[in-house]
Amino acid sequence: MPNIKGVILAGGQSSRMGQDKANLNRDHRDMFRYTLDQLENMKLNGIVVSRNDTQVLPLNSLPLITDLYPQAGPLGGIHAISQKVNADGVLIVPIDMPMLVTEDLQRLVNVGSQLNKPAYFKDTFLPLYLPLNPCVRDYLEKVVLGKINNRSVRALCDYFGGIPLQAQSTERLLNTNTPQQWQEAKDRLAESPC
Repeated sequence: MPNIKGVILAGGQSSRMGQDKANLNRDHRDMFRYTLDQLENMKLNGIVVSRNDTQVLPLNSLPLITDLYPQAGPLGGIHAISQKVNADGVLIVPIDMPMLVTEDLQRLVNVGSQLNKPAYFKDTFLPLYLPLNPCVRDYLEKVVLGKINNRSVRALCDYFGGIPLQAQSTERLLNTNTPQQWQEAKDRLAESPC
């Protein structure tokens, strides 16, 4: 059984949202707790949080990983994870997907760990299952050192032959970066029977 850790990616600046997305109230939980609940429903070998050094307030007692190269975007956070986490692979889940469910995440882990390749949903590159082998770690190091110009998660997935999965529900992949998107998500959740 591979050693797979969950990662809550909560390090963005939330500049378009105007407030920390981790603290947005989804239901009786904030987005951090909701995301954590989805990961805790899985058989993972631990969960860590990727969060900026400037975001002083810790979210809970989970191990906190801060970017080694600030301002490097999501790959900067993923690089820090690759350097500090001892695992065969990681399931990286952004904090801003209020419709995401454990079932979606488990599909990524099942496919990605079986094929030892990045696995993501078609047309969205996060959440992401990422194997942490020496080649992936080397690629991420080159990105943060500026030796690879394209700092996108998409480029990382393409480089390693990532597997795009068809989402069972594209609505569950809604990500919220603005107050308008957040309100749209809350409206959808209010309409949902569950």
